[in-house]
Amino acid sequence: MLEKVLQLLSISCRHRNVSKPFTAAEPVKRPEGDWDSVGDRPTHYVVCLDCGKKFAYDWKSMRILR
Repeated sequence: MLEKVLQLLSISCRHRNVSKPFTAAEPVKRPEGDWDSVGDRPTHYVVCLDCGKKFAYDWKSMRILR
């Protein structure tokens, strides 16, 4: 119970309950239009489902980068 209260206050979270890896692409602005193209370097990340913090994820070694 105390751990849940501390997580709500963002004081203590062990980040044990994380999502599956997501792939996000960095948008590149194009001067000729309003559309954003997808860059050639996608980044991977996971999100802690308890506190919402985002962590980088290395797809090759299948590990969270802290």
